[in-house]
Parts: sequence; structure tokens; C-alpha cells
Amino acid sequence: MYIYIPWSMRFYPRRSICVLWCCLTLLSCARDEEIAIDATSADLRANNVPADQADPVLTNSLRVLVHGYLQQVEFDFANVETNLTRLQSDIVRFLDSPDTDTMNTMRSGWLNAHVAFELTTLHHYFAGMLLAEQESLTLLQLQYRTNHWPILPGYIDYVDGYPNSGIVSDITVVLDVPSLRQQHGTFDLAEATLGFHVLEFLIWGENPDGNTLRPASDYESISQLTALQADGGLKLVQLGKNRRRQLLSLTAQVLMEDFQSTQSLWQESSSLFREKVNLMDSPELLILLMTAMTSMLTEELLVRSLYPLLNGDYTDSIQSPYSHSTQNAVAAQLSSVEGLLLESKSGTGTPLDALLVTISTDFEEFFYQNFDSSKECLALLYPNLKLPENPRATLQAEFEIVECINLLTNTINHLEQIKIGVSNPSNPV
Repeated sequence: MYIYIPWSMRFYPRRSICVLWCCLTLLSCARDEEIAIDATSADLRANNVPADQADPVLTNSLRVLVHGYLQQVEFDFANVETNLTRLQSDIVRFLDSPDTDTMNTMRSGWLNAHVAFELTTLHHYFAGMLLAEQESLTLLQLQYRTNHWPILPGYIDYVDGYPNSGIVSDITVVLDVPSLRQQHGTFDLAEATLGFHVLEFLIWGENPDGNTLRPASDYESISQLTALQADGGLKLVQLGKNRRRQLLSLTAQVLMEDFQSTQSLWQESSSLFREKVNLMDSPELLILLMTAMTSMLTEELLVRSLYPLLNGDYTDSIQSPYSHSTQNAVAAQLSSVEGLLLESKSGTGTPLDALLVTISTDFEEFFYQNFDSSKECLALLYPNLKLPENPRATLQAEFEIVECINLLTNTINHLEQIKIGVSNPSNPV
């Protein structure tokens, strides 16, 4: 059993750097991952499993499996586009008739689209290791525009105690696509104007307790100025509700555009991906798949969420605080790992997890024991998260968070040890 030492002394500063710096930093990490894969593969050739000695049957099976995974990626991207199209239609119907029913339909549409998108998170990590440097940077920039969190809600619209905050009330900010793109993260990454979570806030409002939802009346169209407004020189398009309606529509439009750009980047690179896969031997293919999974689990769940939670950050560590649906996003990310292990199959119909059993003698029992427990732990953790009110509640919360961290860390470590098994085939993990 692996023992986790909590990072309670680790400090996580607020994100107050420019977007380009962030993208370049993430790109550097992605390139480091790629270099690490190349270096590990070179070491395998030099010391353990040279390409000409790699099991040709296993190599061919893995190539077929990865090609099948590439087809699954294309299917998942198409599913996101379908759900985003439905969401756009839901938003149009809501704006035509803003009431509780059409708003609830729009909320359901957002939840479905966001879960579909989170199912592609693993694909982004996989692609990032195969793309050239410029394309990797483009992918990261698109990811920032599409699904960045946390966001600063007061930068967008009113929040508790500040009824006139945000660009909805700031009539000096032009509401059109170029302006929203320019405003997005100009001075701080959290000052977002684009993406799923801006849309989430516009649809749910702050909603701190899960029951104080934004009313549909926030989006009622105003077609006539009051005498006071007319005397003040205001125009109809400058009124808060009308600007909010416009912002909702524009945010959905840009979200679709940015996702389609991601989809196009994948399609344009798919031939390159297949060529690279056909040049890889079995150790390289396994390392590629293992690294995609461990990188996603580490970055998305440990680094961005669970470690900050352990340090008492109950604000920026929650992905979907307005819809209270973080557990849905996490479940989708874990499902993508499970899908790669169980649904991507070789030419003989063998799934990836069955191939890994031949490398790790306790993979079936140990890995899935921790993986399944991680899913259960996280599914219980996120819906019940709230700022502890006393020391006893703080201690209990820390215990639950550490439990999830330990289980997830064990899962990741076991995948990492499979790499050791690949490099030392005579000594199974």
C-alpha cells in the first residue's frame, strides 16, 4: 500500500499571470512529457526492449488498439458538437420565452454538453504528446478559452453585495465576439469572458447553496426606456437585461466556434497521429497511453482540485460551483480512463487492461480496487463540499480529502509502475 504525505505546507498563489505566460508554461510541461516519453523509449531500446526485439504480436495488437482509440476520440468530439448544438437551440428558445421551464431545459443542456466535453479531457492530454510545439500551444489556448476554471463571477455580472458589477453593467465594454475574445483573461486568468463556466454562471447565477438560482426574469427583454433612462441618454441595448441576453447568446456562439477549432485541429492532425503510432513499438505505445492517463489524473484532479482543497481553498478548487455539478465532470474524466482500459481493443479483441495484466501481476485486483474506490470517494466528496464551520468539521473534511488523494495516488502510482514493468519485462510489477 502506498502512503501519501499531505502537502499541507504547499502554497498555491492566485492565478494572476497573463494568458500567454500560462500557455507557454503548460506547453513547456507538455513538451517535457513528450521528451520524457522519448527518453524512456530510447532507454528501453538501449537497455531492455530494443525495437527489433519488441514482441511484434504485442506491437501490432497495441497499434490496432490505439487506432481504435483514435476513432473513439473522433466519436467523442462529434458527440460534444451535437450537445453544443442542442444547447445553442435551448438558449435561443429560452431567450424567445424566458421562463422557468425553458431555463431548466437550458440548464440540462449545459450539463449534458459539459459532461460530453469532460469525456474528451484525456484526449487532449494524448494529443498534446503527439502534436508539434505550435499545435500544442494552439490546443492549450483553445482549452483555456473553452473550459477554464476558476472564473471571477463579478467580472461578468452581478454578485451578492455588488448589483452593478461585471461587463453586463459596464456599458463601456462592447458586447461582440472580438471584444469578448480580447477581454478574456487580459489581466488575470480568472477574469474570463468565454467558455463553459462563464456560461454556467450566466445560467445559474452565484447559487451558493444550490437552491438560490438565477431567476428567468434576469433575461426578460426590455423594449421601452423609462423617462429617467431616456433623459440619461441610455439606449435599449445598454440596459442590463438586454446586455445579459446578448452576452448569453454570444458566449454560447464563441464556445461552439472554439470547440470546432479544437475539433478541426484534431482532424487535421489525425493522419500524423496514425503515422506516429505506426512507427512506435510496444513499449512506446504503452508508455504513451500510461502517460496520458497519469498526466490527466494528476493535473486535473490532484493538482487543480484535491491538493488546493487540502490547503483550505474551497473556492478555486471547485470546477462547477454554480451548477454544483463538479462530481459529474470528475466522473466523466474517470470514465474516459475506464473507457480506454476496457473499450479500446486490439485486433484480437483484447482490451488494454487485459494486456496490462500480462505486465502487472496484480493489476486486476490492485488497480481496480483503488480506481473503483477513487470513483466512489470523489462521488461522495464533491456534492457535500462546503467550507468547514469549526475545527472538528475541518478535521473531518481533511480526512475525507486525504482519503481520496491516497486512493487516487495509488491508482496513478500503479500505472506508473507499469512503465517499470515495460522496461523490465523479466520482473513483472
